[in-house]
Amino acid sequence: MNHGYEASLVKRVVNQLVAGIVSGEYQDNVLPPQVILSKQHGVSRTIMREALSILISRRMLDVRPKTGTRIKPAREWLIMDPEVAEWRMRALHDPECFRRLIEFRSLVDPPAAALAATRANRHQRIAINAAYQRLVHASPSEPLQSAAEEALQAAIVDASGDELLCQMGSVVRVGIRTLKAALRSQPHPLPRVPESQLGDYGRLVRAIETADGDGARNAMSQVLTRTASLWVEEIA
Repeated sequence: MNHGYEASLVKRVVNQLVAGIVSGEYQDNVLPPQVILSKQHGVSRTIMREALSILISRRMLDVRPKTGTRIKPAREWLIMDPEVAEWRMRALHDPECFRRLIEFRSLVDPPAAALAATRANRHQRIAINAAYQRLVHASPSEPLQSAAEEALQAAIVDASGDELLCQMGSVVRVGIRTLKAALRSQPHPLPRVPESQLGDYGRLVRAIETADGDGARNAMSQVLTRTASLWVEEIA
């Protein structure tokens, strides 16, 4: 079998299994035997075994003799994997989960902003400023503005030079995308970034440009405070 085709089959099966897991499809959180799963998904047992191995490696499944393949509690999933972070957000689709995302983000973005102010090189500062300008001049389309805002956040975390913060930042951005996708499904439109928050971002970027670590941390904290207020209103 072509390796690329086999890999695509494994990915498809993984996505299908995850969809079933997050929707509560499996009774008592126990998956059927591999032979049954293979028939249900129309793939060989080899493909199914590889797909299950991926979910086991991400701490989503637990395989034991006699008890079969059980779905582990979402809190035990490998959350630092961006894909798993998205799956967990889908599995815990409730306001409390989103509030935890806000709390987690407060552990990442302010310290990253402070480090970016003192560590960013010339090219990184240019990239941060360019991302901010794209946000300011973004189309009235909310998805385009969200993409510009995410690019700015990513540029700042990258400029921190901290590998752990960069990994955590990837999880945060996945969570934000999942949150916004959920909010877009609601009847009322998702609000754009308000002018007051654009001002906060402006102060943040200026603090980074002038190597003001404390100023950058405080400005990012203000951004998160406004964001949290908006999100809580939307998901309440």
